[in-house]
Amino acid sequence: MTSDPILSTLEKLISLHDGVASADGEHTLNVLLTENIALALNIPSEVTLTTRADIPNSFFVTYHSELLNKFFELLTDRGLVTALGVKFDGYLKTTGFEKLVLQKLIPQNGLIRFLDAKPEITRYIWCHVAYTAEADEKRIGMVSFIVNSLTGVTEVEIGDALFWEADRISVDNQQMPPSMPFEELSRLIEKQSAKLISSEVSNWHAKLTRARARDEERLHTYYGTISSEIVSKIESRRLMGEDKDKELARLDATNRELERKLADLKERYALSVEASLHSAMVLHLPTVHIQCELVRKKAKRTVTVVWNPFTKIIEPLRCELSGEPVYNFYLDDKEAKIISPAIWVEK
Repeated sequence: MTSDPILSTLEKLISLHDGVASADGEHTLNVLLTENIALALNIPSEVTLTTRADIPNSFFVTYHSELLNKFFELLTDRGLVTALGVKFDGYLKTTGFEKLVLQKLIPQNGLIRFLDAKPEITRYIWCHVAYTAEADEKRIGMVSFIVNSLTGVTEVEIGDALFWEADRISVDNQQMPPSMPFEELSRLIEKQSAKLISSEVSNWHAKLTRARARDEERLHTYYGTISSEIVSKIESRRLMGEDKDKELARLDATNRELERKLADLKERYALSVEASLHSAMVLHLPTVHIQCELVRKKAKRTVTVVWNPFTKIIEPLRCELSGEPVYNFYLDDKEAKIISPAIWVEK
């Protein structure tokens, strides 16, 4: 995947519309589109997209180009939520997890005890969130991540679960795997989306912040000079009465104008972002659910740990305050809640 923000977004979008895109360097994307999408964009089905104007036989795309605006129109159409299952032809072991759990999951101030392990279906949600950011220009983008709907851990990996199309199967919606409450899951998805979008626009936001600080300094210098001259005039001429009142009125007007200009700058350099779920794929994967007991003083609770055969790793647990995935954690005294080391230090 390319690191260029424009091409990275187009790569994700093209794949969602059944096309194929592959990066050819940092600034070039080779694309194969379906006929209907190519027709909608008014370009050939097999094209090369680039963010450099000096690459021949390619379509140049920038934040202001007509082609990107056409892609944006596709992006604003919400996609679908689809569901599929994946077969695992190997053997799902249920033994040997006790040692693995104790090595991987480490409560810093308590105990974790292995109880049992058994094969279960785990539901993962592959989310694609589209966003539009505006300040001195408009930019579009898309972030994608996978969340485990049972544990609430976001940005989990699923390995090669989707690699073989022949292993994909339909799912029975009447037998839904266990999941955390929808409202809580929605908040986690929204929080993770905001985090990833913030990361993508961070360089632009920093640039806007520097430009605003520079212009604010210029305004303070300019109007500060005027104010100083007014004060100096009052003091040097020892103005009194009506003459002094006129200069003080000028000083007040200068300060008000400075505040107005600063407010204009704040609005000009403000970065606004709107985002929405473009599409999602619900994946039902065969996994092993490991029941463990967390113990902190008199507090005890049972949690489910997931082992994914496609990645062959035990997935992390979730900090119940920050939502961050953790392998090392603390337990609170009352309910043995999982707390990340960073949050624990702050406490």
